[in-house]
This record gives sequence, structure tokens and C-alpha cells, in this order.
Amino acid sequence: MKRMSRAIAFAAAALAVTAGLAVLPATAATAAAPTVNCSGDARIEKSFDNGTEWQMCWRIDSKHGLVLEQVAVKAPGEDSYRRVLDSVSLGQLNVPYDTGKNVWNDITSYGFGNQYLQKLSAAECSTGTLRDYGQAWSITRRGETTNYLRTIPALCVTDTTRDLAYRSHEQTWGSIEDAPLFTATGQAFNLTIISKVDWYEYATKVEFTDEGAISFNLGATGDVSYEDFDADATTGWPIGTDAADFAASHWHNAFWRLDFGLDGQALQQVEQYDSTLGEPGEKAPLMHTTGTAIEHPANLVPAADTTWWRVVAPESRNADNHARSYEFVFPGSQLYQGNPITQPLISVTNYADCEQFASNNLNPACPNLSVLDYVANSADAALTDPVAWVNSGFHHVVRDEDQSPMQTHWQSFSIMPRDWTAQSMSTPDARSCIDGDPGGEIHSDETPCEVVVPTDPEPTDPPATTEPTDTPTPTDPGTGGPDDGGADAPTVTLSATDLAPGESFELEGAGFDADETVEVVLHSDPITVGTLTANGSGEVSGTLKVPAAAPEGPHTLVVTGATSGLTAEAAVTITAVAGTAGAGAGAGLLASTGTALPIAAASVALALLAAGGVLTARRRRRSAITSI
Repeated sequence: MKRMSRAIAFAAAALAVTAGLAVLPATAATAAAPTVNCSGDARIEKSFDNGTEWQMCWRIDSKHGLVLEQVAVKAPGEDSYRRVLDSVSLGQLNVPYDTGKNVWNDITSYGFGNQYLQKLSAAECSTGTLRDYGQAWSITRRGETTNYLRTIPALCVTDTTRDLAYRSHEQTWGSIEDAPLFTATGQAFNLTIISKVDWYEYATKVEFTDEGAISFNLGATGDVSYEDFDADATTGWPIGTDAADFAASHWHNAFWRLDFGLDGQALQQVEQYDSTLGEPGEKAPLMHTTGTAIEHPANLVPAADTTWWRVVAPESRNADNHARSYEFVFPGSQLYQGNPITQPLISVTNYADCEQFASNNLNPACPNLSVLDYVANSADAALTDPVAWVNSGFHHVVRDEDQSPMQTHWQSFSIMPRDWTAQSMSTPDARSCIDGDPGGEIHSDETPCEVVVPTDPEPTDPPATTEPTDTPTPTDPGTGGPDDGGADAPTVTLSATDLAPGESFELEGAGFDADETVEVVLHSDPITVGTLTANGSGEVSGTLKVPAAAPEGPHTLVVTGATSGLTAEAAVTITAVAGTAGAGAGAGLLASTGTALPIAAASVALALLAAGGVLTARRRRRSAITSI
């Protein structure tokens, strides 16, 4: 039914275009609530304190084990659920041994259901709720068939918490008692089954959070098989007394099959993002992130640690008009290089009902056997209905502590909502007015909260020594007038503005933090001139020398507080010989206010100083978070 509805949607869109009708994207107002066609114990619903709700159907497949279908989330304040996944399950567990003697495919050769599905005890679901599941299957041995029918407690549903889901203060610069404090513990729930295949016992666990995230986890426990003590020092690890016995190391390549159905949209896309270092910036190299659409089925390998992917529904938009998507998050996945199937981190294909397993596909309706075949045989098709085959790999180098029983080791990844909602699903009402650049302080005691641009000086600022005078509005805003936004920033003055390489000059400044180190740098190609130390009042003074390597021409001298990050600038000209315009202690003084004084503003500043004008301005209210 799902695929038929998608085909109808495509046909309807094509018909609308042919008829000249507008096709409107599905938005928060137009998206239809998904249908969940299961009930009773087959249906799982969960509501969290923040208002987030989940619903889905579950079942146990003889091979895949736990299968979740029609997975949907309802964000706080929304009227209906939005589909995230049409289905998800394990698609293969490939286990090659470092000794080269064995390769197991536990999902297709054995399976996580039927006789391999384990009966859960109340003790191992002590804080959760057990759900029963009934199965019927047949086993034929030596020509004799035995039928089995049983119902066992197989699924554990457990509520969990996440410490420090968020923490944020409203802050006043310089205060050590910032208030109020916003913090919360996050909520989640997980679904777990256990399957036993030979010596290993596997826990399949899927967790859902109140932020809309889903994590997929496979835990391995049980025992080390006596048959696996056939390794040496290069293919295993010594287990037991001395180095008499080496247990073979091996890989657990767990493939998860995620059939996306974002917001029930007919069109979904896969995008890859790569971040690379670029040109030098003011304090660090720029990092550029660029996205590329994966237009056809493909095997995806990260170009670097900064590569990431998302599945996006371009016609489903949140309240900020951003396309809804889910992003893959990997805490770490080790990729086995001994098999081409396990080398990609993710393979993306278009949905095909018979493509059920990442390798050794058992469905006779599909002649293809692996994800490599699925990709290769549809490489020219447009990728619009993505299924992601995610390889969560783990190299198990057995430890002495693995006997017995073996401690559970987990391999995991998550999908995280990106732009699914305009704000976090857990945003408290008192912070709900923050969406984009707030442009000021947040007053949470208002209902609703409001953004206020500060106009009064900080209580902790030192009082002005003279009454403020009316500040003239200069024609060039860079001189520190009302249009500059920096009238209360630090100032510097120089004894001369025409300087030669190697020439000494005097620098005086004020408005920096008390006792901080101040760095003086000549731009545009940064050349460090020297450092000074502010006194207890934030004033600096000293004699500096123009570096011999300073090139001729106009420059900007930038003075930066190492602790505060506050800056002031002065325009200077480097000449072949010592200049005369700055010869006299006061004749060439240049005052600079604010963090960006254009060179063209120097004449205005000189005119104000010559007229004896005194510009008194309070220091700007600064953010409590300083970029470093």
C-alpha cells in the first residue's frame, strides 16, 4: 500500500504539471497524518513529559529478528505524527575471523527469530515491561519435519533517562550568580530482544528519545567458543594462563536496513557534506562545508572524519521554511577491508521489496545477492525513495576478561533530526522566543519570553569620571558615532602615523580589561609588532618598533586584548624613511575607537582631537560568551 500511494503521488504530480496546476509542498499545515495499521500488543506508543510522542508497529521476523514499521514522531505543539521510517531491521551480520578459517552470516544462515529468539526473564527486564510474541516454524532433519508453535516474552520495553539534556543560563556580564538556570534530564525508551546463535548471544536494541532521535545498537555477549582457540599472536589474543592459548579475533559487521519515509513524502533525497580547511582566517583557518546530492544509488565511503550524510524531504518544510531531514551520526564504525561489501559505511538504494538482506539475499524474487548488486544494477536510476544499508562495524579483539560470560560489547549509530522542527523539541516556554539571532538579552520572566536590546550600562562598569557630553554625529560612521555600534570600545593613540621600518613610536590606549596582555599586530599580512600589559584600569602605554620586514604603503595597526578579545585599530603608513607628519609628540596623534575604524575616518578623528573635543562613552555591554 505504501508503494502504491507513492506511485499515485508521482502520477498526480505529473498530471498537475501537465494541466498547469501548482503543486504545493507539504508543510506543517498540509502534511497528512500517517496511518498506523496495527493495534494491541503489536502497537507501541510513548509520550514524554516535553510533549514528544512516538508510535510504531513491531514484529519478530524469523531471519531479521526485531522489525519496526511505520515509525512516526509527533513534535510538541503539532497536531499529527510525521513518519520517519517505513521500516527498519537488521539486514545482515557478517562475521569474518582474522585467522581466515571462518566467515559466518548469522542473519541469513541462522536468523534472530524462531528457535534463536530467546525467552526474556523478568530479571533482565527489571525496569521495563515484557511483551509476548508467538511464532510457528518447522525444522526438517534427516527427512523428518517437526512443527513448533510457542509464545514467549520476547520484547523488553524500557523507559530510560539522559542526564544533562541541556543547560543554559541567562547571563549578565561579570556576574557569578547568573539566573535563571534552564536545565533538564532527557527521556527515552528502548526496545530490546535477545537472540542466541551458537556461542554468541546478541541483543538488538533500538532507542527513541524525546528529541526525535533514534539509535540502533547491537550488543554481543555469551561465550568464547573453544573452537576459536586456533589463533596466533598476530590473529588473536592470549586468553588464559600465560600465552598458551590464543583466541581468534574477528569482526562483527552489522548491516541495518533503514527504509526512510520522511513525512510521507514521495520525493526524498540523500545528501553528502564534506568539511575542508580553507584559507587563513583572522585567528584560525576557515573551514568550508559543502553539500552534494547523491543522485543515484551508490556505495558511500567517508572522504574524511568530517564527512556526514542526511536524508531530506525537500518538499516538507518546518516553521522556519527549512527542509526536514534526518542526519546519520556515527560514534565510530570500523570498516572491514577484507570484503567489498563491508567497505562502504552506507549504501543507498531505491526501495525494492525483495531486496531484504545486505548479502546472501534469500528472496528469490530478486536475482541480486548483495548491496553491491543492488547499487550496480540500478546505478543509472534517480535516487528518490532511499533505503540506507548502514554498516556498523566492530573488530572484536578478545580480552582475558571475556571469559566467562563475555561482557557485552556494543556497536551503535544514530539518526538525528535536522531541521525537523524550528526549535528543539525540548525548548522550554521561557526560551521559545529565541529563533535565529535574538539581537539582545532574553527576558524569561515575561510571558511569553521576549528579546530586549540592552540600553543601560552594566552595574559592574566603573562610573564615568565626567558627565557625558552630546556626541556629534559624524558623516563617516567609522569614527565612533551613533551609527558605528562601537562608541564604547577601546581607544588607542599613536605618536606618529607615518613610520619607517625599524622606527620607534609611542602607543597609548584605554578601555581594555584590567591587567590583560595586549597584542599589537600590523595588517593586512599580519606582522606582530609587540605586546603590552594593561594596568588595573585597562590602560596601556609603551614604546614599540616597526618591524624591519614591514612593507611600504598604507596599513592598519590592530591592538587586541588577549583575555577580553576587545580590539582597536589605527591607520598608519609605512615609508622608506621616517615620516615627518608624526614628528612631534602631539602633532600626529591618531585616536581610534571601536573594532573597525576605516582608514578614511582618520581625518575626522584628527579634526575632533584638534578641536579639543572630548568624546566620553560608556563601554558596550558584551556577551558573556567570547569567541576564541
